[in-house]
Amino acid sequence: MGRLPLFAAIAIWAVLGIIAFLLAMWWLGRVPFWQLKLDPMKQAENIVKIALTLVGGVGAVAYLVIKYQERQQAGRAEKREKDRIVETKVQDAINQLGSDKASTRIAGVYALTDIADRYKGGYRQRVVDILCGYLRSDRETYPLGEDGKPATGLPRSGDADKAVESTILSMFVAHLKKGPRDENGDVTLRQQVRNDQLWCDCSFDLHGATFHEDVRLIGTTFEHGLNFQGTKFERGANFSGAHFTGGASFSGAHFTGGADFGGADLDGANFSGAHFTGGANFNVADLDGANFSGAHFTGGANFVMAEFRTSAVFSGIQGQPSFRFEECKFNKIFRGAYEWGPIPIPEDNDGLPAGAVWKDFLEEALKDKDFLELWRNLNKCLKEYGKDGGTTNR
Repeated sequence: MGRLPLFAAIAIWAVLGIIAFLLAMWWLGRVPFWQLKLDPMKQAENIVKIALTLVGGVGAVAYLVIKYQERQQAGRAEKREKDRIVETKVQDAINQLGSDKASTRIAGVYALTDIADRYKGGYRQRVVDILCGYLRSDRETYPLGEDGKPATGLPRSGDADKAVESTILSMFVAHLKKGPRDENGDVTLRQQVRNDQLWCDCSFDLHGATFHEDVRLIGTTFEHGLNFQGTKFERGANFSGAHFTGGASFSGAHFTGGADFGGADLDGANFSGAHFTGGANFNVADLDGANFSGAHFTGGANFVMAEFRTSAVFSGIQGQPSFRFEECKFNKIFRGAYEWGPIPIPEDNDGLPAGAVWKDFLEEALKDKDFLELWRNLNKCLKEYGKDGGTTNR
């Protein structure tokens, strides 16, 4: 009721207070107070006492309502002031990112990171959006000529912004390393910030960006959408051990200096039309539902010991790469869901590339106690569903 007019709020609470008083009287006396048999000599006195009690209760309610509204108004004023301060800080940091001095732009990156860490909530996604937007912007400049002015006749370069780019990437790494634990409960990766400062649940839109420095997002976790469509990696791109649990798109991306996805979790990752110039490494990676249709492989492609638990598409692959599938596992349940395209399939390997093997992942999963319990419950539900002709509320 904090937003109601003061008189209306007091009236509502007074009525509620009277009702509560009458209910208490009924509970204590088990009969309505107006039916109580009173001594005629004391009846007037009791009526006066009840009236005074009600008047005092209404006064107390009025006081409490006024204090409550004052607190609410103070809280809203405090929030407005906080929002104003944060908005000013955000704008100042954005202005720093627009500076022509790299050192000032770096200061802007740190200022935005501090805002996300301190105020959390929606400010984390907002900071991520600003930093991703900066990386997507045209950051290439012309070299300076003898007169100290940009020489527009020479090729442009992003060298002048490498330090800022590296700073942003280091902030990403620090806030995307989520300390997982192994079967013994030991932390396998030490995270650098508190849990409430992680950016893993943020969406990262870096489509069309050009990275002039090494991109090393080793061991990071992306729980929501990750968009690298058409992104250019001019140097190395290392995503080894990364977890893309919310899907990732690298369609049309250019990996000039090679790409390392060794041991990464790439469920549903899309590499269609991507260009791998310096080779691609997917050894020991989980590639459930991965799409490599139309990808260009100039160098080798390594899938040693990788696992494809669901479908995968290799149709329309361009170039003449050397693929390695030694000990690579494909789910035999999805035998007909793999599109090999130009990848050679020897006659003596049961429909798989050389070195690859079929594996029954369901049989392996059934050995896990938790999964086995889930499987039993599912079968039980299916049986019950069949008994009543399908009328069970699923």
